[in-house]
Amino acid sequence: MKLLQSIALAAMLAGCAQTCGCVFIQTSTISDKGGPGNPISASASDLGYLHLIAPQGLTQTALANLLSNCATGRVSGVTTELTMRDFLIVQSYNVSVSGTCS
Repeated sequence: MKLLQSIALAAMLAGCAQTCGCVFIQTSTISDKGGPGNPISASASDLGYLHLIAPQGLTQTALANLLSNCATGRVSGVTTELTMRDFLIVQSYNVSVSGTCS
């Protein structure tokens, strides 16, 4: 009975360690913040593997999603934020973009 409880506890701890993951956030500004207009935001996400295969084109996809939220196509104060969550062999990448539609 103790062996069964120990195995169940080990499996539960391993599952918790796998789902929590580590989070790394990197932020950069493409242009100056501020300006008149409506604030807009968008994001794009994908998976990578073993820190060797990172998704391609996430920033471009997020920026395209941002521009689709602006009828005039004029966006200022664009900032991007890359968040990478590590789940041992799989990484979840998310690029968030915000700006002002003028």
